[in-house]
Amino acid sequence: MSGKIAIVINSGWDQKDKVTSGMHVAKRIFDAKEENQIDAVEVFLFTGAVKLLESVPPEVDKILTELQEAGLVVGACSNQVNNWGLTNPAAKYSINLEFARDAFSRYAREGYTVLTF
Repeated sequence: MSGKIAIVINSGWDQKDKVTSGMHVAKRIFDAKEENQIDAVEVFLFTGAVKLLESVPPEVDKILTELQEAGLVVGACSNQVNNWGLTNPAAKYSINLEFARDAFSRYAREGYTVLTF
């Protein structure tokens, strides 16, 4: 295998289609990673997407649950999650907390292709 993809979602619910599209794309890539020679697929929630954890819309709940059950890595900015008091909802979906600067640096070092929604 040879590829890694990170899907960074920074849109909030005011851009519902971007949020749900990004999550669905991540799941579909993850499901087909073997045949497409993809080593890793990650989703990273940033800014507006982290704010969705305040009151998770049903569509997002469904997708986050599907991602969690599939074993797809979902991360979020630890500063934002902690500052906004969203550690409980992040834990509910097994979201990995990481400084955004560290996640983005890791994506660069490890050769991820980054898609943003």
